[in-house]
Amino acid sequence: MYSADTGKVKITVLTDDTVASEALLAEHGVSILVELASGHRWLIDTGTTDIFMENARRMGISLDNLTGIAITHGHDDHTGGLTFYSRLKGNPPVYGHPYIWHKSYQIRPGMPVRITGMPYLARKEAAPFFHAVNHVTQLGDGFCFFTDIPREPGSFAPIAGNFFNEDGTGPVPLIDDAAIVIRVQEGLIVIIGCGHAGYTNILGAIHKEFPEEKLLAVIGGLHLTNASETVLAEAVRCTRRFMTDRFAFHCGHCTGENALRYFRKAFGEKAIRPMGAGRTLEF
Repeated sequence: MYSADTGKVKITVLTDDTVASEALLAEHGVSILVELASGHRWLIDTGTTDIFMENARRMGISLDNLTGIAITHGHDDHTGGLTFYSRLKGNPPVYGHPYIWHKSYQIRPGMPVRITGMPYLARKEAAPFFHAVNHVTQLGDGFCFFTDIPREPGSFAPIAGNFFNEDGTGPVPLIDDAAIVIRVQEGLIVIIGCGHAGYTNILGAIHKEFPEEKLLAVIGGLHLTNASETVLAEAVRCTRRFMTDRFAFHCGHCTGENALRYFRKAFGEKAIRPMGAGRTLEF
């Protein structure tokens, strides 16, 4: 079932590492509001703090009575805003892979250990309203949740540096990584939090589920900051296999400037569009 036979799907970036308007605030994180033509409204991720709420207020957007909140993975820059869940009227259900609750740490040479798991207060607030989701699940009219995404042997999946323990033991595979697919008449809109399952793996899983439908847009963070040219070339080839003539990237957060430059050369300037808090898209 398509999300709409008539009308538009509206997507508003509430939180990103950059802003599309100087009237708004930025932070390291992602939060995106999706308003379907049916009237259902979904919040995808909540950023690190309550900035998603403040930016919504400044834009005149109400977050009351959301249909639901979909969490792409458990990292704090996508779940920290759940600390302020009690401010949301309507007690919206929270959906995510069951592993979003696992503790995790990011360890990089020469850097202090970073706690990357969901903050305690966010856990406390969201737990009573949580619904576990696995594999491919249609949460609403044309609104699909993809998780447990298969990772092809040798494919790029940005999970390095993540551990269950702060001493650097127990690598975290980040199997909770998820993507959202919104189906409209013109094609598929894909929203990715960080793409820890690997960009090409995500597109492959989506194409397997919807083999006859084309890719209209990719929005969010792709975690290609440190990707090699080989990885970026494969990302381009994979995208070209599935995309419509109107395809565009709207990416920010962890995508990386190097990846965006590479995509501009491959797809042209018009196909690479900035994200940024305050950006509004209609399809």
